[in-house]
Amino acid sequence: MIFVRLISCFVLLLSASVLAAADLPIQNYHNARVIFQSNADADEYLLALGSYKKIAGSWRVDRQQRLSGRLARYTLELPEGHSASNGFDFYLDQLQNFNFRELYHCNGRDCGTSNSWANNHFKIQLLYGLDQFQQYGAYEVTTADETPFYVALYAVQRGNKRVYLQLDVLHVDSVIELGIASSPESIIKSLLASGYYVFPDFVAGDTKNHANINIKPAHIQALIDVLTQRPDWKVALVGHDYAPVPLAQQQKNSQGYAEQLSAALQEKGIAAKRVAAYGIGSLAPAGRGDRSARVEVVKVSD
Repeated sequence: MIFVRLISCFVLLLSASVLAAADLPIQNYHNARVIFQSNADADEYLLALGSYKKIAGSWRVDRQQRLSGRLARYTLELPEGHSASNGFDFYLDQLQNFNFRELYHCNGRDCGTSNSWANNHFKIQLLYGLDQFQQYGAYEVTTADETPFYVALYAVQRGNKRVYLQLDVLHVDSVIELGIASSPESIIKSLLASGYYVFPDFVAGDTKNHANINIKPAHIQALIDVLTQRPDWKVALVGHDYAPVPLAQQQKNSQGYAEQLSAALQEKGIAAKRVAAYGIGSLAPAGRGDRSARVEVVKVSD
């Protein structure tokens, strides 16, 4: 019995510093109190990919995805004097250490009502706070594992100044065949902030060892929506390839990846003059992560 208690104490001490979020190692916020935690299989987890809006008289999220897998959930209370933004940014910074893609983000009243997030979505009353002091984000994290993690992060300040944060991490049990697209707003934000956006579809070899981008409908449509919303934008599609072959072959491969994406955009009505394709092989290793190849969408200056 004493041994069991010692083991239990050790586990509690460990969980105070590291949240074992479905095998995605995440450090806990310093001195934050874990109000609730669980780790269990989930058959129907709803990942919100938009804000809550009033539709037909009721508050509903305007975009979402049903997922299944192993779900780790944590409800945290931040130390006194720490803001919702402090907590949100702390966890977001950690996610950015992985292969990371923002699917959706909102801040303040743009998220809708906190009541909707607390009681309708997460079903945790403690998360009901002030609409102007809330923040929500949905993210995809990929690792060496072939199935990704999906992370929902919500932080809010209540009227009594207490700050609560919800962290949901789902390790899905299968790849979403049609893909989960980033919102056009998130892609535009990335293009404006950093000048580029990594197209999320991976490159896979076929039986003849020819590599092709597996372009999923949701991802191509999101990029089309961006170019439709910004009709004056032009983009360069820059292919990268890290196969163990000579540089000339890498450049040829990567040119092919970029041209595939260009052709897919043109088939959907994007003018050829707005899209240019380039292949640079392995000459830009920064940002590679564990990818064998990638295509970046780069905003071209006017």
